[in-house]
Amino acid sequence: MKLKEHTVSYSRRVQLERFEPIEVSESVTVDLEEGDDLEEVSSELDDLVRENVERRVLKRVLSKKMEDDDEE
Repeated sequence: MKLKEHTVSYSRRVQLERFEPIEVSESVTVDLEEGDDLEEVSSELDDLVRENVERRVLKRVLSKKMEDDDEE
């Protein structure tokens, strides 16, 4: 069997307020080339999608916090 592509996904759910959960997710698919190390590719993609999702979650949480602070 020869792998031709690899997909990595990551999802994170956060409760901003009561009854107001948000979910941020990302999937990345890459074409594998001859000689690619699957574990290395997977690890790099995992780091990439986790960092992207966590950055977006943080942005949403901080935005919500700033909205709440403005209302007070």
